[in-house]
Amino acid sequence: MAPLVAAAPIEVSKVFELLKKGAALSAPEAAKLEERLAKKPDDPQARIQLLSFYATVPAGLELTAVKAARVKHVLWLIEGDPVDGFGLHQVATGVQRINCRGDQLADAQGAGKVIGAWMEKMRANPVERKLRDRAVAAAEFCQPEEAERILIEFCDNAGLGRLYANAILGVAGRSYTGSDASGTDAALRVSPFAEAAKKALATTTDKDMLEWAARTMLQAGANLWADGKLDWDYLQFGRALLFRAKAQGAEGPWLATLPTALPARGERPPQTIRVGGNVMAKNIDKSVPPRYPALARQNGIEGTVLFEVIVGLDGAIAYMQLVSGPPLLVPESVQAVRQWRYKPTMLNGKPVYVQTMIDVNYRLTP
Repeated sequence: MAPLVAAAPIEVSKVFELLKKGAALSAPEAAKLEERLAKKPDDPQARIQLLSFYATVPAGLELTAVKAARVKHVLWLIEGDPVDGFGLHQVATGVQRINCRGDQLADAQGAGKVIGAWMEKMRANPVERKLRDRAVAAAEFCQPEEAERILIEFCDNAGLGRLYANAILGVAGRSYTGSDASGTDAALRVSPFAEAAKKALATTTDKDMLEWAARTMLQAGANLWADGKLDWDYLQFGRALLFRAKAQGAEGPWLATLPTALPARGERPPQTIRVGGNVMAKNIDKSVPPRYPALARQNGIEGTVLFEVIVGLDGAIAYMQLVSGPPLLVPESVQAVRQWRYKPTMLNGKPVYVQTMIDVNYRLTP
């Protein structure tokens, strides 16, 4: 496979457009694109469209041919632009993913080729973190021992936590349209690797490993349970991991949104979205102005105190973290912002958590 002369970047908005266009292709239109590529291979836009088309498992096409085409296009992208995938790696899609089990498009042989290609790129440029991450992502469900070896070699304990939790859940692969786990396999939960993962998590005291194992176990477990793709109660193990992660000092906004109860079937836990501070300011229902500390006023101190916050499903502040600000102005700001209330934010008719920024301004008047 001849490498491209240059990896032309594609804007994120254009990538989304190509994915949408590809998903809407008819079989004859896809065939014409393939014919065009046979004459002019260096066309990443056509390949992105075709990968999106094939990810829909198009009716009327021979599945073996679809799998072969997917592998061909994925290998071309890896060879041509492994770091950015011509923009495809910037968006939350899995059209370039090759699962080795668990769905119609699963292709163990093709997955092996893709994993090998990523390993080759990683070895050629070991300092590029993105290449390591993609090699791990390609191997995590098909060759978990290989993914583990890479993560250990580069001391990525957070990655190990995710890898081990997915193995214990029995995750078989990821979606072709996003990053969610696509399903589970009971046999994987009792595999030697899953058993070793349980032992590793049971004995570790590493904060990052415990934190990411807890996050993965509880969040992915909740989504799989809600989707009817998990048939055992993962909560006891997930809560134990969470307890130990907190004991090791784990903290952050994820603690405010992590689902720690079993969701109802068909009802996924609430999402968390990011919204700019200026936009969220329009949804404030109640803002409590802070008092100006006397000592700060006496010393002529003014400025802005900036917080990162999680707004809960009810509009209350569920989590807040100081980002910056004059120390003398912080305590009063914290006391005031804790009392703020927003109108609940809805997405597709359901309440969501919102991660946003709040700035509290102090200005001395003449």
